[in-house]
Amino acid sequence: MLVAGFDVSGRAADFDPATGRLGPERTVDSGRMTHGHYGQLAGARVVFYRGADGLRIRVGERDTRLDAATAVCHQVVGRQCVLTVGQVTELRYPVPPEWSGLENDLTPFVDAEDFDLGLFVANVLADRDRAARSYR
Repeated sequence: MLVAGFDVSGRAADFDPATGRLGPERTVDSGRMTHGHYGQLAGARVVFYRGADGLRIRVGERDTRLDAATAVCHQVVGRQCVLTVGQVTELRYPVPPEWSGLENDLTPFVDAEDFDLGLFVANVLADRDRAARSYR
C-alpha cells in the first residue's frame, strides 16, 4: 500500500503491513490515493494507516489495531508531547517548534495537528466520522 510522508508534501513510500517494511521515499502526484501517513516520533518510525480491518498504527515493530477498545491520548506536558496508544505504547517528544507562532500564521486553516503526527492521530480517532472517512 502507498502511504504519504507526514512532514513533506508530495513524498510517499510503499508500506507492507505484514512485515512493517517501508520502501524508499519517492515523489508522488498530490492527487494520488494513499492509505496512511508515516513519520518519526520520539526516534521511532510511525505509520498510521487503514488496513483491511480498520485503522491501525505501527510504532517501530509494534502494530496496533485502533478500535473502540484502544485508548489513544495526546497530551502536552511541559515542553513535551506525550502520545499514548493503548496500555503499552507511550511516545514522548518535544513540542513541535512550529507551534510557537501558530496563532500568527496567515495560512488558511492551519492547525497544530499539521505539524504533529501524534496529535493528528489522536484527533482523527477522537472524531468517529473523521476516522470512518480517513484513508478511503
